[in-house]
Amino acid sequence: MTHPAVTAFLRALDQFDRSKTRTEIFRLFCEMAYCALAKRATPFADQRDRLEADYMACVGRFPNKDDVRRMPEMMALSIEAIAGGGIDFIGQVAAEIGALDAGLGQFFTPYEVSRLIADMSLGDARAQIEAQGFITVSEPAAGAGGMVLALADALESQGFDPARHIWVEAVELSRSTYHMAYIQISTRGIAGGVINGNSLSLEVFEQAYTAAAPVFFGLHGDPFSKQKDAARRAAQAYEEARARARELLRSTAPVQARAVWQCD
Repeated sequence: MTHPAVTAFLRALDQFDRSKTRTEIFRLFCEMAYCALAKRATPFADQRDRLEADYMACVGRFPNKDDVRRMPEMMALSIEAIAGGGIDFIGQVAAEIGALDAGLGQFFTPYEVSRLIADMSLGDARAQIEAQGFITVSEPAAGAGGMVLALADALESQGFDPARHIWVEAVELSRSTYHMAYIQISTRGIAGGVINGNSLSLEVFEQAYTAAAPVFFGLHGDPFSKQKDAARRAAQAYEEARARARELLRSTAPVQARAVWQCD
């Protein structure tokens, strides 16, 4: 059954100038909403300038400025539905109007299925959260963010705040669905970063912190500080070992011993 907020959103789409399809209008809406939300969340002045420029470029795509004035109503519908939890709002709208690209492997997963998977994957997070204050989650193919929303709902059902007790790194290859994912993950109050990039090649095209990220950082600092410290220690140990090997090669040690320590 279609959520009432989705029905209202679709009605709003039908009020636009018919020179554009509903899919075109929806994608422009998502880009404008992304720009507006990410601009408020980013700590970087140059990113704010780029987001403002991108927002105004979208505005310029609407000759009838009454269409632009409809955007706040649609934004209000979206925020109210997403913030309340229990729905993959943007994903459902995209599925209803055919905005997902099956050729790119984009298919709508009903929220109930995502929630079941989230409950099974998360398990009881209390022990880990009590030990270090939070859990981290990596989503390498985020789509419109539906699985991340379900995970936040599952965590919240255990009594934990997604802004304080979870850090999400969500990656999405398609630019249009990246916008959708950011809108939903940020609006739901989940701390983390959303990345427009390729999880296989590790390319990054664009990225933005969510609005809840400063809350998390204020409580816990860098969520990956332990891993970074371990990586630095490993790199230092490696360099020290190489230095010892080079020193041995320059010494008068027997040739057989030196061969064991041969290095580049």
